[in-house]
Amino acid sequence: MSEHRSPLVVVIGSVNIDHVVVADAFPSPGQTILGRTAQVTLGGKGANQAVAAASGGVRTAMIARVGDDAEADTARAGLAARGVDVRGVTAVPGAETGTAWITVAAGDNSIIVVPGANFAWQSEDDPTGGAGAEAAVVLAQLEIPLDVVQRAAAACRGRFLLNAAPAAELPDELISRCDVLIVNEHEQAVVSGRTGAEPATEPAAVREAHAALRGRGAKAVVTTLGAAGVIVTDTDGTTTVLPAIPAEVVDTTGAGDAFTGVFAARLAAGDSILAAARLGIAAGSLAVRVAGAQQHHVDLETLRAMAGTARTTRTTDTADTTPAPDPTGITDPTDPTGVTGIAGIPGKD
Repeated sequence: MSEHRSPLVVVIGSVNIDHVVVADAFPSPGQTILGRTAQVTLGGKGANQAVAAASGGVRTAMIARVGDDAEADTARAGLAARGVDVRGVTAVPGAETGTAWITVAAGDNSIIVVPGANFAWQSEDDPTGGAGAEAAVVLAQLEIPLDVVQRAAAACRGRFLLNAAPAAELPDELISRCDVLIVNEHEQAVVSGRTGAEPATEPAAVREAHAALRGRGAKAVVTTLGAAGVIVTDTDGTTTVLPAIPAEVVDTTGAGDAFTGVFAARLAAGDSILAAARLGIAAGSLAVRVAGAQQHHVDLETLRAMAGTARTTRTTDTADTTPAPDPTGITDPTDPTGVTGIAGIPGKD
């Protein structure tokens, strides 16, 4: 009898070494201030999401480019220590491993990224090296070249998830390959072509943006809204609002990545989109309570224990029979036809 193997998530994206300074305030231009602490950690949206996926109970492999420097060894060791397969983390001769310079103050952060090897993909072939054909989920972000993301999407035989961060306008061909498109409110505005407008955060406005993205081919859309929770439009056009778990916010760095990685893992494991989002929300809520993008490591049991129950609100893109909808199209969360869910704080990327 063959050994049972858990589903595989392949994360293709960036690997950085993060330099994190915690201070009481952000310096103004030209100003020098004293920081409280400084640390060097593993980061990059791809690496952050791979670590989170590995905590979600599935096999996780990282596909990335690093430099031929000591930082590359540090990055590989950090990923492997967290249960991520690093055979696809390849060194680029003459390149430097990506770095990020992060200031954390007043519960927020500012980040400067030097991409280095993250933008030095040399091959024009399948960037997943064949792993995309085996994976239940391929997860990508936009901290690597767009053509690499597009080739990874084409190589995917399972579900393709795109976290469209940093924000960028995307071709319809890529959007149409997305089984789930994941954005925050700012990314949602750019991807949906509404860059001149205020980012949509109200459920009715988010629902409208989701409809536009689904009209361009995305099968499902998820918008993370920090302390306002998460809004999910499923493949059947149903939009569900998942509110946030209150948390004492220390640092929002990587909280969106925690959500996305766990969400991808649970989809690979066979959970529904809503069930996967609920556990992703729990991961995001835990992540904001500590400094650093990967400083809070949990397992699936911890995530499930964190995931309490709370009423969600639901809207649909088709007529429904829920009584007395309000003018925004969002049903009353106290209505017994509502959905039971949990909350979290996905936070910023």
